[in-house]
Amino acid sequence: MTTHSTGKVALITGAGRASGIGAAIARRLARDGISVVLGDLCAPPSQHPLNPGGGQWAALQAIAEEIQSMGVDALPVQVDVTDPDSTATMLEMTLSTFGRLDILVNNAGVAVGPSPVAQMDRSAWLKTIEVNLTGVFYVTQAAIPALIQTASQHGHGRIINMASLAAVRPKPFLSAYAASKAGVIAFTQSLAQEIAGYHITTNALLPGDIDTDFKRWGLQLESMVRGKTYDAVVKAAIAQIPVGRMGTPADVAAVVAFLCSDEADFITGQAIHITGGRELMQAMIPGQTE
Repeated sequence: MTTHSTGKVALITGAGRASGIGAAIARRLARDGISVVLGDLCAPPSQHPLNPGGGQWAALQAIAEEIQSMGVDALPVQVDVTDPDSTATMLEMTLSTFGRLDILVNNAGVAVGPSPVAQMDRSAWLKTIEVNLTGVFYVTQAAIPALIQTASQHGHGRIINMASLAAVRPKPFLSAYAASKAGVIAFTQSLAQEIAGYHITTNALLPGDIDTDFKRWGLQLESMVRGKTYDAVVKAAIAQIPVGRMGTPADVAAVVAFLCSDEADFITGQAIHITGGRELMQAMIPGQTE
């Protein structure tokens, strides 16, 4: 299927896993005729037997080729969001290739070394904050001039930051992840006020239980901590979701597509839950009886 190009350009970080949220967002925006820049660290595979790790360069290229087959331009870029020079280079490549930037989706994220606070490795805390929060700052800071320039010419721009339900419903052993994602919400709401005058909206998304490799890794860890089978942990998680299923990356991508549309011009500074109603239920503490 060939898609008609709108001329718009979106930059999406953390897009290097074919089954991940970033790739789903890229595919959905491409279906809407938006050219995409796909950023990912493309780090070596994780040595942890359960941890899916980040995206790989070959996978990032394959996603770009998939999108190009739809008739939409796609540029894969290796980037370290914790390095200001790397993020600046990504923006330079974006502008030299496409000449504009309409949409920024800060999706890159990690959960390094989940553990009790008392035993947490300080490097795990620092790395989680560095990627999930400081990385959002670096990429956004690099992108703002291009977004303002494009918005001044074409009417509006969009920034969408990936937070998490963990920001408002944190679980034990994920203090660094929860703190970083809560920071993303605060950053988003402050930034929204700063740049609304340039016709750029800024919103945060709070996905809940989304069926990705990253989520399955978390459920595997939870099953070990709680001494329960993986299937039992999954069943308990779904029981806490009113709609009766886990979310999919496509569910998140659909919300991104709406926020990028003209219909979302009056929505900014929001923390939007994509959870199937999970936050409405009683918190589930590992070890308690279901």
